Amino acid sequence: LFYEFRASNFSGVNGSSYSRTAYRENPVSLFLSGLGLTAIAPVLCRKSCMARGPQWVYTLGCMAAVLGPYFLLCTFVDMHTILLLCITVGAPFWVVERVRAARDKIRFTQGVIAFAVELVPIAVLLFVVRSFVAEGYVVPSSSMRPNLAVGNLVLVDKITYGLRYPLSNKLFLEVSSPQRADVLVFRFPLDRSKPYIKRVIGIPGDLIEYREGELYVNSVRILEEDVERYEYVDETSGAPKLVMSATEELAGNRFKILRDTHARELGRGTDFPNIPGCERNEVGLKCLVPNDSFFVLGDNRGNSLDSRYWGFVSGRDIIGRALYSVSLNKMNFKFVRISN
Repeated sequence: LFYEFRASNFSGVNGSSYSRTAYRENPVSLFLSGLGLTAIAPVLCRKSCMARGPQWVYTLGCMAAVLGPYFLLCTFVDMHTILLLCITVGAPFWVVERVRAARDKIRFTQGVIAFAVELVPIAVLLFVVRSFVAEGYVVPSSSMRPNLAVGNLVLVDKITYGLRYPLSNKLFLEVSSPQRADVLVFRFPLDRSKPYIKRVIGIPGDLIEYREGELYVNSVRILEEDVERYEYVDETSGAPKLVMSATEELAGNRFKILRDTHARELGRGTDFPNIPGCERNEVGLKCLVPNDSFFVLGDNRGNSLDSRYWGFVSGRDIIGRALYSVSLNKMNFKFVRISN
């Protein structure tokens, strides 16, 4: 049921590396799992097993016959498309079976097909929940450390900002808009097939300045407190990294960040592209947030590809608000609210 954020690299000036998060299901494990289930399904679903073996063996075979191709499809197609395909193909058969059952007629579908048809209501429920209520993600990137670590499960609320059409992501019922300090999940503006996760720093009309690693919102410096050492293992290189963490307060919300050591590379004369609405100078970056747009940063300021590099997040690209995170690291279960 979970999408997955995957880490890839963006090379900055002077050989610096910035991690970014992008959506990919794990293709190897999904493909092998699907292949194995698809291969074992015919063995468990043989007529001899159904006639003489335990009923649960045949049921397992039917489940393998459904889940195997499903996992194989997940390697190449996103889950929303798969669920929509299952509903489109399976719903007519499910309706036919309900009508035939009401008239005391024998089933039209048999065997594995009949088993799959009975799963259509589950597919409908999953599609509705994932499209309009909530969706899960797994975070393997460090761009949101120290608040979201590698392996955290993130629950994304899709109701707070309004309802959107599942495939086009077009808003048809607006409820509210993102606020400063919200943790936002959105489609990456340069490749909308990939969702990103960052924190909202600027809303429409805000003046955002990033000077030598210090953040200013509407000419007010966002102070950093409780500075301390923080160590983590970089998921790309596998090497330990020692940085300084601090606490920021934005719009009445306090949250931890990791301080930026690459701020000097944001200024004029770098090889980063110009951002409409922003200007680079000798000390950093200044941006005026346009209407229906948002300025976002990763909490790991020195290891995040965000609005400092590619610009603003448009309202049409918003997926939802990251509301809770669940940490299962080393059997230490933690359920934490990450947006107010």
